[in-house]
Amino acid sequence: MGPVVVGLGLHRRMMQSELREIQKFSPIQHDPDDCVDTGEVNGIPGSVFRPVARAPYAISVGVVELHQYAGLSGGHKAVAVGCGGRRTIAALHHRDMITAEGVRIGQLEANPFRMAVDGLGVAGGCRLALVYVPAIERWMFGDPSAVLSEALKRMEPWTPVHQRAPGAVLNVPDSKATSFYQASRAATYLALSPNPPVTKGGTLILRAACTEGLGSEQGFVDILRTGRPPWNELLSGPPPSGAGAQRAIMLAQLAKNYRLVVEGCVCPGELNAVGIEATESVREVPSTWLHVPHPFQRLPQYSIPRSTG
Repeated sequence: MGPVVVGLGLHRRMMQSELREIQKFSPIQHDPDDCVDTGEVNGIPGSVFRPVARAPYAISVGVVELHQYAGLSGGHKAVAVGCGGRRTIAALHHRDMITAEGVRIGQLEANPFRMAVDGLGVAGGCRLALVYVPAIERWMFGDPSAVLSEALKRMEPWTPVHQRAPGAVLNVPDSKATSFYQASRAATYLALSPNPPVTKGGTLILRAACTEGLGSEQGFVDILRTGRPPWNELLSGPPPSGAGAQRAIMLAQLAKNYRLVVEGCVCPGELNAVGIEATESVREVPSTWLHVPHPFQRLPQYSIPRSTG
């Protein structure tokens, strides 16, 4: 068996306690600065971690959930991004790419980001994918693109609602609630979904502990510490750069239409210091508000009710 590589993208290295369950496989943690070029795909310079490039082929292993840019996580993305080089990841997450037409959560077809990721995955030797789909509690295995297409059909990611609500409460699972960087995805997923179910000017409440504060993605942290909501400057002028900068762009798009609040935060002062509303407490909300228990698996979407006349 070839090496087991933990794809990190540009996120922090995992701690030994986090790798405990796979220690018997002697995992290697990905290094975005030790990569081999694989060729350009749709204008993106491809590269993958050296141990992956040396292997005859790769099998991606991961979880299929909603994803802001790629439509769904998993598949070729585990190799193309998770094991990608710094230049590759930066080019994929450039503002022009992540705001391009067709780049949207839950969309696989005609999605330039997904198309680039799939091409980069093929170039990086990703042949097969083994994925877990929490929304249907099933494992799936096969061609990376085919697996995702089938998963999307089965997981039914949208729950229709026939009236827009004044606010929504998003319960972030512990695995995604460690930092504001990770937890904020739940809010932007809903805010930038195809048919947001919350009225413009409404409030999105994230319930997330954020034990690691803003997060370890330095580009994201630097942007938040030097700017203030609604971060309009991120949407025009020179594109921001650095690890995680794309997440700040998503927050700027959210801020155009919604108020964001973090509740149940163990260190609200760090978030408040950069203009993010955060509290340790958790408040009751009106009955007219939406509750989203699994924002990474299924989202409410506004749907005009069909006439019965």
